[in-house]
Amino acid sequence: MTCARPKLARQSAALLATSMLAAVAIAFAVSGCSRGRDGLDLPKGASVLHLADADDVPTLDPAAGYDTLSWTFEQEIFDTLVRYGDADIELHPDIALSWESSPDATVFTFHLRRDARFSNGRPVVADDFRYEIERVLNPATRSKGIEYFRSIAGAADYIAGRTRHVGGIVIPDTYTIVFHLAAPDPLFAHKLAMPFAAAVPREVVKRWGSDFSRHVVGSGPFMLKQWLGGERIVLVKNPYYFIKGVPRVDAVVDQIGVSQELGWLKFEAGQIDILGGIPPAEFPYVMKTPRLRRLTLRQTTVSTMYLGMNCQMAPFDDVRVRRALNYAIDKEKLIAILNGRGVVAHGVLPPNLPGYDPNLRGYAYDPARARRLLEEAKIGPDFHPTLWLRADPTTVILAESIQQDLELVGIHLDLKPVAWGPLLEAIRQPRNVELFLSGWEADFPDPENFLGVLLSREQWGGNNDSFYSNPRVDELLAEAAPMTDLKRRYELYDEAEKIVVADAPWVFLFHPVSYVIRQPWVHGLVLNPMRPMRFERIWLSPHRE
Repeated sequence: MTCARPKLARQSAALLATSMLAAVAIAFAVSGCSRGRDGLDLPKGASVLHLADADDVPTLDPAAGYDTLSWTFEQEIFDTLVRYGDADIELHPDIALSWESSPDATVFTFHLRRDARFSNGRPVVADDFRYEIERVLNPATRSKGIEYFRSIAGAADYIAGRTRHVGGIVIPDTYTIVFHLAAPDPLFAHKLAMPFAAAVPREVVKRWGSDFSRHVVGSGPFMLKQWLGGERIVLVKNPYYFIKGVPRVDAVVDQIGVSQELGWLKFEAGQIDILGGIPPAEFPYVMKTPRLRRLTLRQTTVSTMYLGMNCQMAPFDDVRVRRALNYAIDKEKLIAILNGRGVVAHGVLPPNLPGYDPNLRGYAYDPARARRLLEEAKIGPDFHPTLWLRADPTTVILAESIQQDLELVGIHLDLKPVAWGPLLEAIRQPRNVELFLSGWEADFPDPENFLGVLLSREQWGGNNDSFYSNPRVDELLAEAAPMTDLKRRYELYDEAEKIVVADAPWVFLFHPVSYVIRQPWVHGLVLNPMRPMRFERIWLSPHRE
């Protein structure tokens, strides 16, 4: 997933995120009660969780969102069949109380709970999941999640418009749904934990059409009360949520347009209770102050930050130029700017992902070698490429460090900071953006989610924003995807990653380590290595301690 946290999208998402860009972009503010000036019409004494964010959320439609900011709120509004635990990457029941798969990983059966309801009171049934997956598979939706469900039998006919439903999605009764796959996919249940596969009420989508994102109805712990573009998003309790006593706050208010620096000042003043973006200038102070250090939570993310190079745009269609940038950029300096909150990336996969190769060496910092490669590629002194990036202060500082490194090898980099939504849209257009800073946070724990999603030829126009292509890599990815023998599966992905590293479509920068700081009156906060933090189990002391 591009991370905004990129979470990181993210693009996965995150992303953005997903991940350091979230850590530098989002500040979470909490208040113990509703405030009259909010004009939210909440009961007196309501417990309100206030969030603050620099950027607006791109979408709340689960078929469309594929970044950390969108997923942060989508996971609170919508339920999926299965989900990850609050702090782990194991699958847990959500709307499905139980499930089983065939030994060859081609048939997956899910048995739904009968007490789940949408926030409008209607029961959630199996057809609500089929409807959403078919929305994702419909080319008119232009969903980035389409690739995750192409393996369902009959998906190709449905995408081509030859059938009314996907033949491989069978509903034997109201509360059972069965997926028949055209080829083995041992990770299929994990793909159903993404918001793309959430339960969505057909009648609400039909009513609002393309404006559904502003009027979403789901079965999660919260429901949408208000979305004022560029100002705030307000969630309130779903009165029909099937877990009694959850959520533990009455409302969530996300104020939009709050910078990282302002967030820190508000935290120090006690106005922000959870801060997911400690400014680099303040981080040493936090770590050296015992009272503050005790209030931090640390999480190594399953994510990779990178500088993407459009392999279809000259001179980045020359592997020598791409390798030169890898040698020219000092990744250790970037981590130092972040006060050590990261690990140097030697390749695509993060260290805590299954299949990671600890022996992969990548590119050392070697500006002399970078200059030689640029000379071989006949890159002259008037080379002025443009780097697109998210317009938040920490990302700009990182980009300026990269700019300084490239200046030393004769590349005069121009920086183009833009808002998160426009950045995501721009980099997905062919031959539009030559260089961009981004990141990816795992959607599910397997190399496919990095190598297949981000670097396969079929993902041009999807999530392969560097427009990289290598036929041998595509062959290896196709062979690995249905493989149930994990040892052989990871060997194939490792071979593919080594080719990708040699081809250098990215500058492999670092794997983020996230830090969150909370006030002592905030309880129940946990971090997940692959998902944005959830809010429904957070609770606030009646009196600040």
